[in-house]
Amino acid sequence: MELAPIRKRAQDLPHFVEALVGARTADSVFVVDPECRIVHWDARAESLTGLLAEEMVGGPCEEVLAGEAEDGTSFCAHAYSALRLACAGEPVPGRDVRVFTRSGGERWVGVTSLAVDTEEGPYLINLMRDRQAAHETLEMARHLLKLSREGAQVKVPAPDTRDTPALTPRQLEVLGLLAAGKSAREICREFYLSQATVRNHIRALLLALGAHSQLEALARAREADLL
Repeated sequence: MELAPIRKRAQDLPHFVEALVGARTADSVFVVDPECRIVHWDARAESLTGLLAEEMVGGPCEEVLAGEAEDGTSFCAHAYSALRLACAGEPVPGRDVRVFTRSGGERWVGVTSLAVDTEEGPYLINLMRDRQAAHETLEMARHLLKLSREGAQVKVPAPDTRDTPALTPRQLEVLGLLAAGKSAREICREFYLSQATVRNHIRALLLALGAHSQLEALARAREADLL
């Protein structure tokens, strides 16, 4: 018959570990023993994750604490790696981890680990803080950057101006008066020009619009949105 694992409480921790756990900090605190069992889970950790101490304390990390880092490695893989580093006397790097909460949701937390050597082996005192807002902001920035890059790759075709004749300001004025039903003589009086000059403007309009008459020129001008 298999015996249930013995669940350590904070008062059962090595004296030096217990003293550090009792230090004042705004972070939540949980402790992992040399066998990678969670042996302390404080009230702030409960509030941050929704995971209760009675469910966490005494359980193997891989069974009671689910989560993953941005590179896809599990929370517990980080814990085992941290213990190996602590055993080798190496510093344990902190990292951000997405924890799966009791309600089935997710929350990003930052974890900083302090390795404490004892006769049993190294204990990890983990300080945990809320990083959800920072990751939401980062995710939003990544999304906006992606949209910006996609927008930059969309080539907006330049307007096709090949069929739009290039007319001078005076030619456009003459065109407008012709469209208003003015005769060449009336246009002469309007601009104080000679009849020869107005006829030259009209001939230039016909040529630019590829028309053989004033009526055809007006029709082509409307098609080209010049009127």
